[in-house]
Amino acid sequence: MKQALIGAQLFSGKEFFDNRALLIDGENIIDIINEHDVPKNFEIQKLNGGILSPGFIDLQVNGGGGKLFNNSPDKESLNTIIEAHQHFGTTSIMPTVISDSLNVLKRCTTTISEEIENNKSLLGVHIEGPFFNVKYRGVHQKQYINTINSDYLNLFESLKDFPVMLTLAPECISTKQLKHLKSLGFKILAGHTDASYDQLEEAIKYGLDGFTHLFNAMGQISAREPGVVGSALTFDNATASIIVDLHHVHPSLIQMAYKQKPQGKLFFVSDSMATIHHGEPSFELYDEVVSESNGRIINSEGKLAGSSITQIDAIKNAYQSCNIPLNEALAMASRYPAEYLGVANYLGSLKSGYRADLTHFDLDFQVQNVWVAGKQLRQEALCE
Repeated sequence: MKQALIGAQLFSGKEFFDNRALLIDGENIIDIINEHDVPKNFEIQKLNGGILSPGFIDLQVNGGGGKLFNNSPDKESLNTIIEAHQHFGTTSIMPTVISDSLNVLKRCTTTISEEIENNKSLLGVHIEGPFFNVKYRGVHQKQYINTINSDYLNLFESLKDFPVMLTLAPECISTKQLKHLKSLGFKILAGHTDASYDQLEEAIKYGLDGFTHLFNAMGQISAREPGVVGSALTFDNATASIIVDLHHVHPSLIQMAYKQKPQGKLFFVSDSMATIHHGEPSFELYDEVVSESNGRIINSEGKLAGSSITQIDAIKNAYQSCNIPLNEALAMASRYPAEYLGVANYLGSLKSGYRADLTHFDLDFQVQNVWVAGKQLRQEALCE
């Protein structure tokens, strides 16, 4: 089906365009042209103002729709999580497995392996833990914090058909192990770590290339040691993710990170939990009930347990509360995560030949329409 979308301001992934039409043929984008030059064989769909952007990409999604991937690592729950995020314009996700038993990790990765070809919104898997520094475990239960052994390596060596992100504490693994993980094609990030500047500098030489949820669950800056935070801000070649719910990180620090990191080296993640697009404010995590209150999800220890936002919220918060330009806020939820994961050759931008994953939202940052591979999934605001 040949479609022409008009009536909204287009964001290409880099810049905004007015009075343009986005041409789609089947699953892919064909071109961006003047809206008055649409070929007669294209069906015109007029949007009711707002902004049409690349579909959002979230590389750290724990749950949604009342489901937490760790708790129910099956096909039905995975699809429920994906659909919950699609509702808010996130068209591609990395389902995230937090520290748990090896059996749970195996079940999660098996489900990803079985579904990766069936769901275009599924990118791969983000394994967050269990190779952490206990000091910065956060809500990850101490009983599951572990070291890499042959059982884990055997599992990791079987994950060859899709992208894998692995968040770990560099001080808790050997250089040999790090090099081996990198040889598997993994994207390796530092998180839940108290590594020193020197340890991180060494790890970057052998495969570390990112930092997970900057400022949270990591060593902080001091006068005599940059800590993980200072190191993440200093290493220009390393990318960092950040949670912009305005609870995990103060707005001024989000703005500082944006100014400090080179363009494209900072992107948003939601770290979202089961509450996304679900009526219940509570869910079970590690056999205890955690609840959302005033936008914060907190466990019995008083620790933040993920977030209750999606990428459209992060974009809004960054733009309205952190003085980040809208084009950059949008790129940090689309093009930049695509670049980090290595999928920017077909996702994250509105370009000829790219997959037609699109999000249309109004000026109040309310998502109106969503497309995945040219198929419209949500339809709210259209002109007659």
